[in-house]
Amino acid sequence: MPKRLTEQQVEQYKRDGFVSPVRVISEDDAAKFREKLQEFETAQGAAIHGTQKTKCSLLFPWAYELFTSDAVLDAVEDLIGPNILQYQCGVWIKEPESGSYVSWHQDSTYYGMDPLELVSGWVALSPATAETGCMQVLPGSHKAGQLPVDYTEGSDDNLLASGQATRYPVDESQIALMELQPGEMSLHHVALVHSSRPNHGADRRIGIAGGYLPPHVAQTTDLKASAMLVRGEDNYGHYPLIEQPPRGVDDTA
Repeated sequence: MPKRLTEQQVEQYKRDGFVSPVRVISEDDAAKFREKLQEFETAQGAAIHGTQKTKCSLLFPWAYELFTSDAVLDAVEDLIGPNILQYQCGVWIKEPESGSYVSWHQDSTYYGMDPLELVSGWVALSPATAETGCMQVLPGSHKAGQLPVDYTEGSDDNLLASGQATRYPVDESQIALMELQPGEMSLHHVALVHSSRPNHGADRRIGIAGGYLPPHVAQTTDLKASAMLVRGEDNYGHYPLIEQPPRGVDDTA
């Protein structure tokens, strides 16, 4: 029996490549985490940027708490099993009317993994709606496996610096919106084709995505990334397990 999700949600993930929404924290806790993030931005005099957005659960204790919580990991375990590595934890912010968008892509293109079994848990800290530019997905597209990609020079507005665009037919009538309220999480497969539109709301759209995989998944890229064992055992050793929980936002160890 699943720990967190329903059997219907597990079947939906297998069929469609995503599940949404799943409540993992209260709206009050989401507001507190957002406040901590914005306090960090105020203290440094700039919005979170660059490598600060990558593996943010190693920088912020509250992000580590959230993405290693039973509420999140139980849902992840329902999809990939009891042995779990955290591979990524990234901040995704769209300022109101900034023009920022994400082109249609697969996460697997830049992660480089075999087999394709990573799942991303995307948690909203502010409303992610059609108006604010929530994630949109093409149900079932993960079943196509790794797809060819066109690269452009990109634009300042595309949050994917490579400007990658996956070659997959986009049927507007089949697009599913993953709208979330603060404290809700969506889960999507690493090969699911997805994108998001600009934020036309009055508030920032703030989300954080944690990427999880079972230890048998190997890296296929020349650049090898580290990971953190957050549940169960790793009997494969594909990833250096050198990451440690943060002690504070100024922890650089």
